[in-house]
Amino acid sequence: MRIPKLNEVKYYSTFRDMVDGLSLGNEDKAAISWFTRKGEEIGVDYGRFYSDVRSLANALASRGYSGRHVAVLGENSYEWLLVYFACAYCGAVTVCIDVEQPDETIVQMLTMADTDVMFAASPFVDICRKYSAGSKPVFTLNGAGSESLVTLIAEGETAAVELPVLSGDSIASIVFTSGTTSFSKPVLLSHEAILTNASDALANVAIGKVAFTSLPFYHTYGLTCSVLSMLIGGAKLYINGNLKTVMRDIHLAKPHTMLTVPLMLETIHRNLWQNAEETGKASGLRKLLKLRGFTKALGFKKCCKTLAAIREKCFGEIRLIICGGAHMDPDITEEFALLGVDVVQGYGITECAPLVSVNRNRANKPRSVGLVTPNCEVRLVDGEIFVRGKNLMSGYYNSPEMTAEVMEDGWFKTGDIGEIDRDGFLYITGRKKNLIVFKNGKKLSPEKLEEKIRSFSLVKDVVVYGAVNGMSTDDVQVAASIYPDEEKAKGLDSYQILEELQNKIVELNRELPLYQQIQMVTIRENAFEKTSLQKVKRHLM
Repeated sequence: MRIPKLNEVKYYSTFRDMVDGLSLGNEDKAAISWFTRKGEEIGVDYGRFYSDVRSLANALASRGYSGRHVAVLGENSYEWLLVYFACAYCGAVTVCIDVEQPDETIVQMLTMADTDVMFAASPFVDICRKYSAGSKPVFTLNGAGSESLVTLIAEGETAAVELPVLSGDSIASIVFTSGTTSFSKPVLLSHEAILTNASDALANVAIGKVAFTSLPFYHTYGLTCSVLSMLIGGAKLYINGNLKTVMRDIHLAKPHTMLTVPLMLETIHRNLWQNAEETGKASGLRKLLKLRGFTKALGFKKCCKTLAAIREKCFGEIRLIICGGAHMDPDITEEFALLGVDVVQGYGITECAPLVSVNRNRANKPRSVGLVTPNCEVRLVDGEIFVRGKNLMSGYYNSPEMTAEVMEDGWFKTGDIGEIDRDGFLYITGRKKNLIVFKNGKKLSPEKLEEKIRSFSLVKDVVVYGAVNGMSTDDVQVAASIYPDEEKAKGLDSYQILEELQNKIVELNRELPLYQQIQMVTIRENAFEKTSLQKVKRHLM
């Protein structure tokens, strides 16, 4: 495959440089927009954004918060971003809290990060007060009052303060890992690590003029790739903090580019085919897609009016989707491409700020997670992916022993198993901690089987694991825990569901070596517990 040149992009070493640089000469250019519950658009230009960030940064510095740990708790909002940028601008460290966690976990995160100051949306104010017990300041993200974000911005407009000197090595934020295989760990990320990674993403992927994201800002994927990259790239960014209005907002915003996770695309795909089946158009749609595959291979760029209408209904004006956070079914990716929507998949991990690799617009292998970013290096050690580069974390906060466990001669050990092809494309084949190890020394990555089982129409989600089959822990058999699709299972009792799934498993086993064959199937009544990026928390099974 011919690999195109990297896109030209601006790099910044500190957030202060970035905010100052983006505002210069772009004061009237649209920056960030969002929609109210009633669907009314509200937006700010770079002039207003710079003014708000600078005023809040001045207020924080005048109160002595530069260098302190400032937590922000809330769903996606302009106010959330203001706190983050203002903290980075004045030299404070933002503690990004995953608000989808239980109250006890949130308090634990605040404690682990030695939080000094908190900004919280209304639902989380009491949690902050529980943590602080009245000894640490708590400001509201929304609303007015003496201890509110609005008051601080007004205070900072007239504050005379000298901001501290920043460098690329200065810590910008503490972000917690998703905790799919263990408890969440506090990751220290520097200004340079985050901003280099954001620009590296743009070097690989050319974006449009209008972008949309509903990814949570308290994760690095949502913040680095969907906010910072889009702003650096000059796109008008629409943000969403309410999953109930995502599809409405997409059609109102009419973005060219969207950043999301596989679950959303799987839902769109499922609804598309469910509607086709219910209206008796599924057979015709399959023929059209097959024909489009043929005409596309011949070099014809446009699809037919019927497919264009389907694309418009499902995606609006979207032509590019950047997808990450979990495994994406390549068959869905290829199908969307026939509709005229390119899906580029990437791979990241919190400790890498997060992006390690991503496919490109004109160099896209749907079954891979793309090409390694410019300021990042990857090598394989016994199949495990090792990473080093400017995007690497500065360590886990207050945890030198835990940091040492994942570092080796400057390389970060991701724990992911992968392969690299002759063109340099990276493939994720499994997770080291998830490997099923048999008595004979053979190993199996359960993710490969999960992908096959997830293709069964009755399956909503599945986890494959090694079930102990004898006295020793290495005497295991392959087992599958399946959560059925409620819509597809309507009218079937649990015995019928199990019987149908077991029949499908028997068919699958015929294709597999004996040691990989699934020996046990269980049906779940409740969905798997997942992170906010929709990864299954395997350690809770």
